[in-house]
Amino acid sequence: MKFLKHIRSRSRNLNGAGKDSKDARHSPKASRSPPRYGNNLTKRLPRDVLTQIFAQVCPHSQDDSYNSSEESMTEDGCMLCDMRDLAHCALACKRWLSCAQPLLYQHVRIDSVHYCELEVELAAKRKRRSRFDRNGEAIDAPKIRLELFMRTVRENQELANMVLSLRTPYMTREASKAELARTVSVLPNLRYVDLPAGLYSDEISSHTLKQELMARCMDIRRMRYAHGSEGSFSRIPGSRLWMSLEVLELSRLQVEPSTLRWVLNSFPMLRDLKMEDIPWLDDTIFATAPSVPLFPPVQRLTLEHIPNVTASGLATYLSMPQNREALTHLTVSSTGILPQSLHVILSAAPYLQTLSIIQEMSRPFPMEDVSPLSSKSLRLLHYEITYAGCVSGHASTATSYYTYLISSLMSNCLPALRDLYVRDAGFPDTLLLSPPPRLFGGGENGPQMFSMGLNQPLNIYSKGMDELKWNFTPYEPPTTRGRRDSTTRPVSFHGAQLSPSWGGQARRSVLVGNGFGGYLAVPTDDGRPKSSGGFKHEKQDLWR
Repeated sequence: MKFLKHIRSRSRNLNGAGKDSKDARHSPKASRSPPRYGNNLTKRLPRDVLTQIFAQVCPHSQDDSYNSSEESMTEDGCMLCDMRDLAHCALACKRWLSCAQPLLYQHVRIDSVHYCELEVELAAKRKRRSRFDRNGEAIDAPKIRLELFMRTVRENQELANMVLSLRTPYMTREASKAELARTVSVLPNLRYVDLPAGLYSDEISSHTLKQELMARCMDIRRMRYAHGSEGSFSRIPGSRLWMSLEVLELSRLQVEPSTLRWVLNSFPMLRDLKMEDIPWLDDTIFATAPSVPLFPPVQRLTLEHIPNVTASGLATYLSMPQNREALTHLTVSSTGILPQSLHVILSAAPYLQTLSIIQEMSRPFPMEDVSPLSSKSLRLLHYEITYAGCVSGHASTATSYYTYLISSLMSNCLPALRDLYVRDAGFPDTLLLSPPPRLFGGGENGPQMFSMGLNQPLNIYSKGMDELKWNFTPYEPPTTRGRRDSTTRPVSFHGAQLSPSWGGQARRSVLVGNGFGGYLAVPTDDGRPKSSGGFKHEKQDLWR
């Protein structure tokens, strides 16, 4: 009886609680609507604007170049974190998904580590026992990311059709050739992919990957052939393989010159050609020959370690109007093109914008008269001339070559030049301390020779033989004539940056007048020197 009485009392308590809860639901407070956080204003944005916003969340998603994972690293930011944030945006709603998904899959990048503080925390987690496989080895994170991406594109062909480029770390692409082969086999629109080094020389371990690439990816835009791949290289003419190829690199190939020209003409979209370590290549490669096509026109030509190609042979190539009008970027390193013959190339290439010469010389500059470097289109010049027997702290034979460069600059034969790289630490001082125009044409009020002297803005990057970073020295011409050049205001450059491959930012300095019409480069850590007026303003701020 007591047990039944306990049950009845408990049921009455529950009914009362239910009644109270029912009354609570119908109370004025309960009838209020949940808090609102405002309207979704992104619905009013056009799709292209929303796509641009998502592109700023993940900047590397816009990298449509054909550079490798190592060459396309951003200077700041974390690529993995940016991609994670973009993926979170895609999960917000269907409209955001339709705009963010192409950005996630067009240019895919797989990185080894986070380039931010998060990597410290993740590195500690990877040391735990749960992060090891059955053999006691740490799990390879980039390899797992590649496997997950492979599974996604193999299960969803719509996403696979979006992929245009795939970048992976060096060790991942070397150790995951089978995974790469299975991945590229379902990417029909792929334009660029990081490949293992063995594929370029036709190694047996990369045979399957190369066959899948040749059969499935017909829109490849960049490829490389190295020593060992002469067989597959010679079979290209007539195969219609990779007709959209734009960038081609050839390294240590042993083929006939006629075969080389036939292969180069098999790529109608070719615009960037690099040839290195081909000692048999000489000037005859540019000459006309019966029943053999001409050397094709390209926009960017790079010749490295080809000692038998000279300036006369390159001038023969530029004598053709289609070649002369196409070439805008030229790089020669350790070739037969000497500094004293550069004027021949510049005069034959009227549309050349960048020129880079890297040469080690054993003899001084010739004594005979050499025409100055002259070009109305050249904007960037890498002039890295070194001496084979250079001793640190002593004058070298290369000094005469930089004297020739200074004479070309002072004669204003390079009016469009804005950036100059030299391998001579004292070059900026030598150039800026050169005699001003008035010393050639009379006194203060006498006749002036305005054709002499550097009268154009120029960014000078210099580096000695024992230095790792480029030193940056800017020059701005005097704004008015008839005054002493020493009154020109100094120029600072807080925002100057260099490529990461050259060591990041350059050492900072400013220009000050030397009292004789020239300039001195003074290093500074705080940027622009302060005038007396600047110190006065700081003093007033302290009293406020």
